[in-house]
Amino acid sequence: MTTTVQLPVASCSAAARARAEPVQASALTASRFLLLEVPGPWGRSALTESQLDRAVAKRLASQGEAAGVRILLIRRPGRRPAGHATDPGRAWALADTSPDAGHIQWGHWPDPADLLAIDLAASLTAAAASSGPQQVALVCTNAKRDRCCALLGRPVAAAVAAAGGWDAWECSHLGGHRFAASLLLLPAGQMFGQLDPEAAVTVLRRFEQGEIVLDHHRGRCGQPPVVQAALHAAAVRLDDARAGAMQVHSWQPAGSDWEIEVAHVPDRDQFAAYLIRMTGTELAPAAMSCADQMLKPSVRYDVTSFRRLC
Repeated sequence: MTTTVQLPVASCSAAARARAEPVQASALTASRFLLLEVPGPWGRSALTESQLDRAVAKRLASQGEAAGVRILLIRRPGRRPAGHATDPGRAWALADTSPDAGHIQWGHWPDPADLLAIDLAASLTAAAASSGPQQVALVCTNAKRDRCCALLGRPVAAAVAAAGGWDAWECSHLGGHRFAASLLLLPAGQMFGQLDPEAAVTVLRRFEQGEIVLDHHRGRCGQPPVVQAALHAAAVRLDDARAGAMQVHSWQPAGSDWEIEVAHVPDRDQFAAYLIRMTGTELAPAAMSCADQMLKPSVRYDVTSFRRLC
């Protein structure tokens, strides 16, 4: 049964839909993630405003920033007793979404201080596959950060969990509240937005078949927004939504624009390269979050030229 959530017209996600703001090129630029299972409520700054020991949380935040690792709190979908952050069996996971990695290393932390010993720069090899699930789906439900994430995210998280095939979790802030509900697939690093429960399940099933649902695709984590935009444009232009069919060879500024070289592999025996020129247009200032007191501009990326090189 599909759950429909009616949002206030003033919500940031309803406003983004009304002005037809594109979801593309809005994925996180981080490529490594540390997931920490922390039950109970999360504050606006989830890591330091949760049941996790505050001193440990602050040190983890510093370590994560130094290592370029995005730290996300996770909990199972549904309303459950909060428990205690020191309960045995709490999970942690380190995920690397870079193309030459794509693994998740799992562990457990009976004591919060144990988290400080995690090597955030560790190389994740194929051996990590034996440590825990390697198909993880995260849905942002951080209510204190933005109400849209909770109202839209919770039904989506429940649907993803019920669909099966993925290790499903609610998670803290994924960015882009106005694109709620947002979904992050690890270790693939693919992000999707503006999802309802039915669309989320469709995204999962199509991804399992090797295909990206482009209408909801925010991009692949670890790439600059303009590169995400170029890959999306190439997939649309060449009518090929297969995951991995488009690869970026290089990108560089070209005056006020960018030039991105994209490789397209239609099948095993074919290869084509394209030079895509993109320009960024600053959109009218708008609320990026329901709690914003100040309107901010976002950027839309458009193709100005699309040329085959070989």
